[in-house]
Amino acid sequence: MALTAPFTAVTDRATSAVRSMGLSVAVYAIIGLIGLVGLGFLIAALYIWLAQETGPLEAALIMGAGFLVLAGISLGIVIARHKHKKEQKRRNSANTAMMASTVSLASTGLRIASRARGRLFWPAVAAIALGWYFGTSGGDDDD
Repeated sequence: MALTAPFTAVTDRATSAVRSMGLSVAVYAIIGLIGLVGLGFLIAALYIWLAQETGPLEAALIMGAGFLVLAGISLGIVIARHKHKKEQKRRNSANTAMMASTVSLASTGLRIASRARGRLFWPAVAAIALGWYFGTSGGDDDD
């Protein structure tokens, strides 16, 4: 009996957290539904007002065109964000690959320079500098 007490406490705590989260989701869903009903009434009021000013067919055409324009603008924003995220992901992966190759080149160069003695020290440093130069200046397509 005493061995199950810690498990019971953890289970009770998890159950109360799930209940609390479920209650929060239900409250937000009800609030969202009430907001959508209010938006529907505002759209209906707009249609009634436009129908009185212009006529029922013209009001329907105006509102339909307005919703299509709104959908087109929203679609354009979503597509632009997707392209931006895709470009950012490509740029991040390229930067990561460049950083990994630079670290690899630097560690290799440091190993060469640490083993070089006497006459081979300066050629090893020159090889490191040349590798660093080509690693940082080559393949820059941002221009």
